Amino acid sequence: MKKFAVALALGAALIAGPAFADTMQNTYGNTIVVTYANGSQAQYHFNADGTFTAVAPGGSQMAGRYTAEGDQLCLIPPSGAAPQCTTIATDKNVGDTWTQSATDGSTISVELRAGR
Repeated sequence: MKKFAVALALGAALIAGPAFADTMQNTYGNTIVVTYANGSQAQYHFNADGTFTAVAPGGSQMAGRYTAEGDQLCLIPPSGAAPQCTTIATDKNVGDTWTQSATDGSTISVELRAGR
C-alpha cells in the first residue's frame, strides 16, 4: 500500500484542465517522471489497456490497473485494496514539465518525457 501512496503523487502531479483524455493518451508509450524535493524520482508508464507500471524512489517496482473518469485518476492495487484516487491534469503534452503540490503538500516537479 505504501507503494501506491507514492504512485498517488502522480495523480497529484496531473492537476485539472480541459482535455483530460489528451493527457492520458499522451502518456501511452511515454514516461511520467516525478521529482521530489529531495531529488529522488519515480517513473510511471500508463498503457491504453488500463494498466500501469512504476518504479518508486529507491527502485521498488509496482504494477496495477488504473481508471480515468472525469478529472479523476484512480490507481487500483493488485492486492484488492481500495483504489487510490486523485484529480488529474488534462492539458499536458510530451515535453511538458510543471511543478505542483504532492498529496503530502510538498512541491514536486513533473515531466511527461518522450519514450520509455
